Amino acid sequence: MTIFETEVLAAVCVLVALALAMAALRPQSSKEKKSEYRNWKRPSSVRRSAYESASTGTPFLSSHGGPALPDLSDLGVQLNAIMKAAFQKRRVMNRSEYEVFKIVESEVASSRKGYRAFAQTSLGQVLESPSSDAFRSINAKRVDILVVDRGGWPAFAVEYQGAGHYQGTAAARDAIKKEALRRAGVGYLEVTQTDNEDQLRLRIREQLGMKAPDPRTPGGPPARSVNPVSRLH
Repeated sequence: MTIFETEVLAAVCVLVALALAMAALRPQSSKEKKSEYRNWKRPSSVRRSAYESASTGTPFLSSHGGPALPDLSDLGVQLNAIMKAAFQKRRVMNRSEYEVFKIVESEVASSRKGYRAFAQTSLGQVLESPSSDAFRSINAKRVDILVVDRGGWPAFAVEYQGAGHYQGTAAARDAIKKEALRRAGVGYLEVTQTDNEDQLRLRIREQLGMKAPDPRTPGGPPARSVNPVSRLH
């Protein structure tokens, strides 16, 4: 081997060594780190048996022999879990909430402004924030009723507070929703079981920017009785 060939071979070896060193020092992406962490946490035998267990109905077993949670990031595991389970439909709202919804719906239609009412809407679908912590705090929370304008933008929310509503952390959750909506410029209407229908309709019309007719105006409708109409419960 000539001196030139020896020098070329040495240079190639140096380049290969540098490439290997750079690959070893390359920072891992977050996806690679998560994958490595999952692989470390779950032995290959457990990962391999996850889909098989979901398919055959046998219990998942951890490396210690105890039950392990299925890997629901796997769409096949999700589908198999659903195919083995029973489902029943459930009401979107309870009876009192639905009575309020029907009143809101009728007032929205009467306004003829192109507004629409939706039930059980997730705040994560209608609000956004540059703060990930703030967004995560409201993402899974819902409002009973959301009214949107003709462009599909949220106009105001309606929350029905029934008997026993303020138990546990309910008041704190409502405060979080109310403040987030206020900061986004979305109206908030709270309805209790002591409100009567006349009161509710007037408050909805205010949110819709409609003026209530003045019974004292000549030719206007007669004044309504001060006796409350049926309660909302």
